Amino acid sequence: MIGGGRSASDADGWDFFVSYTAADRGWAEWIAWALEEAGYRVLLQAWDFVPGSNWVNGMHDGVQRAARTIAVLSDGYTRSVYGTAEWQAAWAADPTGAARKLLVMRVADCDRPGLLAHVVSTDLFGHPERQARAELLRAATLARSGGRAKPREAPPFPPDRRAVQVRPSFPGGPPEVWNVPPRLAHFTGRAELLDQLHGQMTTAGTVTVCALHGLGGIGKTALAIEYAHRHADAFDVVWWIPAEDPDAIPDHLTTLSLALDLPDGTGWPAILTVLRRDRRRWLLILDNVEHPDVIGPYRPTDALGRLLVTSRRRDLAGFGSRLEVTELPRSEAVELLTRRVPGIDPDTASTIAGLLGDLPLAVEQAAGYLDQTATPPTDYAQLLATRLGDMLTRGHVTDRPGTTIANLWDLSLTQLRATHPAAVALLDLCALCAPEPIPHTLFTDHPHLLDVTALREAAGDPLAWNDTVGLLVGYGLARRDTTGITLHRLTAAAIRTTMTPTTTATTATALLHLLRATLPGDLDGHTEHWPPWRALLPHLRAVLDNQPDTTWNTKKIRREVSWLCDRTGAYLDLHGRPDTALPYLHRALTLYTHDLGPDHPDTLASRNNLANAHWSAGRLDQATSLYEQTLTDRLRILGPDHPDTLTSRHNLAAVRAARDHDQAAQPDDTGTDTQPA
Repeated sequence: MIGGGRSASDADGWDFFVSYTAADRGWAEWIAWALEEAGYRVLLQAWDFVPGSNWVNGMHDGVQRAARTIAVLSDGYTRSVYGTAEWQAAWAADPTGAARKLLVMRVADCDRPGLLAHVVSTDLFGHPERQARAELLRAATLARSGGRAKPREAPPFPPDRRAVQVRPSFPGGPPEVWNVPPRLAHFTGRAELLDQLHGQMTTAGTVTVCALHGLGGIGKTALAIEYAHRHADAFDVVWWIPAEDPDAIPDHLTTLSLALDLPDGTGWPAILTVLRRDRRRWLLILDNVEHPDVIGPYRPTDALGRLLVTSRRRDLAGFGSRLEVTELPRSEAVELLTRRVPGIDPDTASTIAGLLGDLPLAVEQAAGYLDQTATPPTDYAQLLATRLGDMLTRGHVTDRPGTTIANLWDLSLTQLRATHPAAVALLDLCALCAPEPIPHTLFTDHPHLLDVTALREAAGDPLAWNDTVGLLVGYGLARRDTTGITLHRLTAAAIRTTMTPTTTATTATALLHLLRATLPGDLDGHTEHWPPWRALLPHLRAVLDNQPDTTWNTKKIRREVSWLCDRTGAYLDLHGRPDTALPYLHRALTLYTHDLGPDHPDTLASRNNLANAHWSAGRLDQATSLYEQTLTDRLRILGPDHPDTLTSRHNLAAVRAARDHDQAAQPDDTGTDTQPA
């Protein structure tokens, strides 16, 4: 065996301190394991900086007390502040390289910046594991001995230069039995999730199955591909199986059996027996599992196997561990756009990412559209803001041809419509709401207002309701937590494109009936009524803002829309948002005037509320005019002693006083205040 043992001079420290960045933890652990197997003592943050220890002090000990530092070099490492400090400390202790205190192990095809360019490095990537291990141990031995790299045997006679020698290339060290799709060209971020996945897949014990679950288009498949490529050298066999069609899985297993030199048609039990007999480490990836029953037969039966599953379903924890894949952090979504669209302004990229809900597939699709059409990003952002549904079909995703946000959920919707009308009706209602949690009680407190029989029955039965919501969650169409049901903004937009105008109108009408029945009307001075408004206001505004008043075809619903607009404006005005309140109050007054006439008490109250908002917004002239008109009408209709008339008289006097005060405070032409004598 090459290397081995500790020197007496190193008795109080370590032979090697492995310096790395989080993204390369897999390489660092592999290096440390190989060195310790060869008899060296290695200091590694992942193993030695345990909870309760001071990692900064540990890092200091590493660079001070280790005989040599191994820099695990990648693009990420070159940008690491702490990694740079560690290798520079080793270089400063041995600037000429005579003591070989700094060993550079490249684990990716990257540049060696600055002083690192002058240190001879060892490449571990691009080789099978056995060769990479030999290169590592050879470098360690030469560093310890200070010897030359002269081979023990004479080199072969050089071949004819005219002959072209071709040898297989294994970037990152993938095994010979391997069919994983290529890495995504623009994979971005997900470092923390990849670390969590690696931890789950390598934890000692019985957990050998990990399921990545999340919404469609969230990046589960991309994450699984990236994981397989990063950790390919940890396995002898890695096989990818598209699993959305269970009937096609045996065909993929037949291809695996042929790759293993087994007879055509060899089934999974026989394949597993051969893998176990040959002590081969294997990783099977089932992509896009639609039903949990698919997973069971492929669970590993020993410590050599690993099963990685991707699915929109979340009910997979019974097979092992489970990780939820969520939207990209905004910074990573912006990074993806700026890498794909040269010259895009980061603020505009952030706006686009926000309008797309930071959904990775949508961001890729947007980048494809911008690249294809050369549309200015600001124009594209405006199109997203005003015509989101139309934009869902536009754009090309390089790694998923034929897939867009518009058709991503087609299969799930088809299955639901065939068998679960209550779930479809609930999905339509949620699609007209905002991408915020929708309280369950909005539906379950007033089931009689739901016009779809199946949903009405489900909302009245706690068990049936739980099953109905569970279907949406199970199909990856919605999320559920203690606060309610949530649809991603793009899921909702895609659902809306499948709804007919009639379905949209009847669904919006039912939703407004529910909101009218749930929301209290008394707001001023009744803070106990504010919580339901706080929870439901985003959904109420989503319905009101996206449905024209021509949608409402009965007197009852028009009265409810008038009331909801008026109360929305009043709530916003009470909470310091008069400019946002004004359009709703104008709309309420228009509807009341049209349907009830200008003299109806509700019309007069609506006009008074509109005047209140103008006053809050500092538009005192408009407020005064509306108060004057309201007082005149109330005197004529209600009489001088009616409480509403007295309120109008008070409001008018107060706004006039405020206006006179403001005018008196304005400077005259000479620049002096015109205060009364």
